[in-house]
Amino acid sequence: MSDFNTSKIDGNTVGASEWNQLADVDNFVISSGQTPSTSNLEQLGIGSARYSSGGQFFTDSGTANAYVLTPVSPFKSPVSSGAGEGYFNGMIIRFRAGNANSGASTINVNSAGVKNLKKADGTDVVTGDILTTRDVAFRYDGTNFIKVENVNPATNTIQGISYINNRVKVVNDGTNPNDTIGFVAGTFITSSGIQIYLPTIRKKIQSTGSWTAGDTNNGLDTGARVANTFYRTFVIQNNTSGAYDILFSVSATSPTVPSGYTNLGIMDYALIRTNSSNIIAFSRWDANDKKLVLGASQQIVFVSSTAGSGNALIINTTEFLEFDVKLSISLTTTGFSDFAVYGNEQDGTISNDCLVVGTNNGFTAINNGLAYTNDGRIYWKNFNIVGGVSNQTGIIKAIKIRS
Repeated sequence: MSDFNTSKIDGNTVGASEWNQLADVDNFVISSGQTPSTSNLEQLGIGSARYSSGGQFFTDSGTANAYVLTPVSPFKSPVSSGAGEGYFNGMIIRFRAGNANSGASTINVNSAGVKNLKKADGTDVVTGDILTTRDVAFRYDGTNFIKVENVNPATNTIQGISYINNRVKVVNDGTNPNDTIGFVAGTFITSSGIQIYLPTIRKKIQSTGSWTAGDTNNGLDTGARVANTFYRTFVIQNNTSGAYDILFSVSATSPTVPSGYTNLGIMDYALIRTNSSNIIAFSRWDANDKKLVLGASQQIVFVSSTAGSGNALIINTTEFLEFDVKLSISLTTTGFSDFAVYGNEQDGTISNDCLVVGTNNGFTAINNGLAYTNDGRIYWKNFNIVGGVSNQTGIIKAIKIRS
C-alpha cells in the first residue's frame, strides 16, 4: 500500500504482482472515501460495509426517459467503462430521478453504456414507474436493467399486506352530503390486480367549475352535475408526486383523465346517483357486494301509471346489473289484473321468470323481486287487465353490479 516503501515485508521479498495487489487495495480504500493508512484490514472492512449499505446509490443528472448516473459521494467509481469493469449480471443500482419518466426509458451508469429500463415482465417501463419523490431500484440481467418491485412499509398513510382486506368505504360526506362523497381509507384493487392503499379523501360532484386535485375539491371529470344521473368512480395517480386522487365520470369506460395523471381503474361498486333535485342521493355503497342501496326517500320510480307496457333506461351501461324492485297494483272493478316487470336477460312471459304481481276484486297487491339486465333498462307490461287498473307502481330499491 502507499505507506509501504520497502521491497520486503516481514523479511519476505515482495514481487511485482504482490505490489499490484497492494495497489488495488489502496484503490479500493480510496474509492470508498477513505485515506489509506497502516490500518488496512480495518479500512477494508469499512470499505466493504460502505459499499454494501450505500454503494448502490447513484445521482441522476440526465433528463426524463434518459437517466445519467454518477456515484454518490464518497464512492468514486464502482462502475465504469474500463477494461474488466462495467456492468455485471445481478448488479443492483438505486437512484432518485431528477425527472419523472413519461414512457420507455434508458440509463447510463457512470459512462458504462446506455441500457434499456424494463419492468419485471420484460416490457418497457411506463409513465409513473420512475418518480421524483421516491427512490427506484433496477437489477442488471446481462442485457437490460429490470425494475425491482418493492413492498411499501406500513406507515400512517401507506399500509402493508395486513391491510389488503381493509376495503375503501364510500359514504355521503357528513358536512356536505348533497354534493360531496367521502372515501374512508382502505385498499383499492385495480383491474390488473394491483393493490393500492387509498388514503381518506373527499371529492365533490360539482355544479360548477372543473376537476381539482386534493381533498374536498371538485371531482367530476368534465361538465357540471346533472339531475337523475349516475356517476362512476375512478382512482387516478399523479405521474410526478405519486399522489392518489378520485375522479367521477358519467362514463364507465372512458373518463376524461386530468393532464399529468394516470387512470388506475374504475372503483366499480362506487356507483353514485343524483336525484331529481340534482343533489347526491342518500345511499349506502356495499363495497364487498358491489351494491348501491338507495335510501327510503331516494328510491327510483320507473313506472307509475295505469295499464300498459314499456321500458325505462335506468343507467346508461352495458354491464350486467341486478335491480331489486318493489311492485304494487290496485284495481278499480271486480276481476283479475296483473303487473309484470323484467330485465332483458329474462323471458318477458307470465309463465317464465319475470316478476309478476296480481290481484282481483278491487284489492291492492305488492311483490318484491329481482330483475336482471345488461342494457341498463327495466321493462314492464300487463298480461291481464280485466279488473281495471287504478294504479300500478314500480320502484328500484337497490342496484348490484354483477361484473
